[in-house]
Amino acid sequence: MKMDAFTGFVERWLAPSANKIAGQKHIQVLQSAFLTLIPFFTIGSFALIIITPPVDYTSMGEGFGRSFFAGWQAVADFTSTALNPIYQVTVGAISLYVAAGIGFYLAKHHKMTTFLPVAVSLATFAVLGLVDGEGALTTAYLGGTGLFTAIVGSILGFELYRFLLAKRIGHIELAGGGVPPALTDSIGALVPITVVLLGAGVISALTTWLTDNPFPALIGTLMEPVVGGVDSVWGIALLALLVMLLWWFGIHDTVITGPLTPFLLNNLTANTAAYAAGTAAIALPYVVTEPFWWTFMAIGGSGATLGLAFMAVFSKSRQIKTVGRLTIVPSLFNINEPLIFGLPLMYNPVLMFPFVFTMAFNAVVTFLFMDAGLVARTFADPSWNMISPIGAMLSTMDLKAVALVVGLIVVDALIYFPFFKVFERQRIAQEQAEDSADDSVDATNPDIPTTTPRDDALEAQA
Repeated sequence: MKMDAFTGFVERWLAPSANKIAGQKHIQVLQSAFLTLIPFFTIGSFALIIITPPVDYTSMGEGFGRSFFAGWQAVADFTSTALNPIYQVTVGAISLYVAAGIGFYLAKHHKMTTFLPVAVSLATFAVLGLVDGEGALTTAYLGGTGLFTAIVGSILGFELYRFLLAKRIGHIELAGGGVPPALTDSIGALVPITVVLLGAGVISALTTWLTDNPFPALIGTLMEPVVGGVDSVWGIALLALLVMLLWWFGIHDTVITGPLTPFLLNNLTANTAAYAAGTAAIALPYVVTEPFWWTFMAIGGSGATLGLAFMAVFSKSRQIKTVGRLTIVPSLFNINEPLIFGLPLMYNPVLMFPFVFTMAFNAVVTFLFMDAGLVARTFADPSWNMISPIGAMLSTMDLKAVALVVGLIVVDALIYFPFFKVFERQRIAQEQAEDSADDSVDATNPDIPTTTPRDDALEAQA
């Protein structure tokens, strides 16, 4: 009864609120912008890996390892002239693209077809984050350190611009025909754009005057408690539990991971910049990043279900085996919705405990290993759907990280195993009951022939 009451509470009160948050315009825009920029994170990360060998070969003894890393260093020296600019203009300038992406997807949401909303979002971010206290351009906040400024600035700039435009405040109408539409739009928006940029300039000036720091530094200080909460063993464990509890009730994980993404990417870009500056991978500033979540926590998808998918492939239940065979390949790439809906895992009381708690277990173990310096921290983003052991290697350049992920897959399977066997026995019993019922119907119904004409003909020939 208590479980039914809790389920009713979630379905009646929590689920509508969570789905409303997931459908909120700015949350969806942030998700779209970050998903669109995955190629930039991936390309920039690979460029950084190539030009930054993880080991100084000069400190190694003679042997294969020294020869391998000496060769890697030679490749890095040869390619850095071409690859370093790629890193600098992808991951190193990610805030610029985030501001543009937010402007683009907000304009798309409001069916605005001109380029001006994107330009306004970019310009607002530039005024707030790319100008120092003396009025000169600076690149200090072009990368991940300006990410929160890009989000706040581009959203506020766009919304103010849209409000002024919708109310036709200061609208300038060009009379006469034959005027190009682009000119009509730009002149008509002259006053709204002026108000937006002037407002951003005043905010930037006041921040510098009152705090002796630029606006991005103020935003960073304000967000520091949230970032610190996320980058802690208890913070990430509680987030994992909340995500999976909502998933069990059918509320997609993007309700939490969507708003969480800016913090994870902020930590990742900070690690990337520190690694590029020469900081050792075990001493990077943050543990919890985007690849930490998808590579070390959600192995096989939300709920860390890769081990479960492998067990399903070899199940004695026809239904479970079919689902396993259909979902094992997507699960390797962290896509497990077919498994979640196929078994199902949602509203499944038998599999609830491992589904909700396994990912939190992975989070705690990985955090403790990385925090203790036993495994390198992540600094590259091989993308969320990279096969986990490969992703572990690419994101940390540490073979111990690969061993950790493989070990977690085994332990995850062991956590699921006793619950899976109970669920499997239930399914087998259900399938046997259905088969017996079908046989009884066939035996008692004279209208259903037990043999076909083809069977009779073959018997006569024999």
